[in-house]
Amino acid sequence: MSEMIGSEDFLVQMKKMLLKAPDDQLDKSMFPLIKKWDEPFVKSIQILEVLDQCIYASLASGFTIQLLEAMLETALSNERKTLEEIVPLATWRN
Repeated sequence: MSEMIGSEDFLVQMKKMLLKAPDDQLDKSMFPLIKKWDEPFVKSIQILEVLDQCIYASLASGFTIQLLEAMLETALSNERKTLEEIVPLATWRN
């Protein structure tokens, strides 16, 4: 399992898990955004958009927020980018 956490497969598996999440963990309004995530290489900017929406509109449980944050860190590491590098691409924040 530890080898999987840093892999693209981890992100794809977590994507599938999020799409099965019950309402008390993740609001169904996030499903269309999550379904659009690239496979097998989920991009950090895609995760950041869902994370931002979930935080701003209280659409996810604390556990799901922590999962999305871990996914974001993994994607950033895989892409060899920092959060500061992708934030300017977050056009929905304007």
